Amino acid sequence: MPYLMLILGVLTLVAGFERIQRDRKEFWGYMLVVISLFIFFVSAQGFIVNA
Repeated sequence: MPYLMLILGVLTLVAGFERIQRDRKEFWGYMLVVISLFIFFVSAQGFIVNA
């Protein structure tokens, strides 16, 4: 499960950066970057708990 969350975080981060580059002042681009950072945090906790 942590691997799936890690992949989801990467995909969300890429989608956020694409939206930021396409339209400079878009709220959802920044929101996707913040959400991806949260997903990375949850994924890291999953790796620590399962180790």
